[in-house]
Amino acid sequence: MAVITVSISGAAYTGLLRIVTPHWRRYLWLALPALPLSAIVNRLIKQPIGEGVAAWAGVSTDQLGTAPLWFLLFLLLLSPLTEEAIKIVPLLLPRARAWLGSRDGALWTGFALGVGFGIGEAAFIAYGIAQSPDYAGMPWYLFTGYLNERFIVCFGHGVMTAVLVTSLTQGRPLRGYVGAVLLHTAANAGALAYQAGWVPVEVATLSLTVVVLLLAVIFERLRRQALRETSPAARDAEEVVLFRRNRTDGGP
Repeated sequence: MAVITVSISGAAYTGLLRIVTPHWRRYLWLALPALPLSAIVNRLIKQPIGEGVAAWAGVSTDQLGTAPLWFLLFLLLLSPLTEEAIKIVPLLLPRARAWLGSRDGALWTGFALGVGFGIGEAAFIAYGIAQSPDYAGMPWYLFTGYLNERFIVCFGHGVMTAVLVTSLTQGRPLRGYVGAVLLHTAANAGALAYQAGWVPVEVATLSLTVVVLLLAVIFERLRRQALRETSPAARDAEEVVLFRRNRTDGGP
């Protein structure tokens, strides 16, 4: 199911990039350095910090229902604060920064980085599930919930990173980072509340659905803003080309 999920997600979001931008190949390459970032941030940052704080506080992460509120808030913010920061690390590559000169470039650069992170996260989570004896006897075709969730999460990561990268190019990095963190926190809140035993799974699912719809609205707004910025220039360029061609051919 992990192979199917990664394949479907990669094909679908590659297709989306091909539809929305003629430069889809250059953005697609950006997804590659983002693939291992989920494993890196989980193994080297989130896990040591989470386990260290839990040991210091004497809290069991297997029994979140008895954990103090401050620890749940800490867990809720740990992923957004660390993951939204590491997702833009590939921008250290000079080639990646060269594409940030326009709102359109920033949008699709951020989206590709986020989707790449999400696909890598799907593989990392699948590896963790495969190591758990609790799931050893389950056939692969029962993990359709994993497929649906990971496919949607890839889109969410793409939009969150697009928000951050777009703000970076506008000289408002803190605003973009806080916005991405808040969106990420909202997306994770329902799942954490379910794990703590506060809400049933239906409420957690509804919470994620609402956040995904909000992300879709934000994505469409970013896309329209990018089109408004690039379309006038494209029209002017087309008019210049047509004018020169007519003059060369002896036309008016």
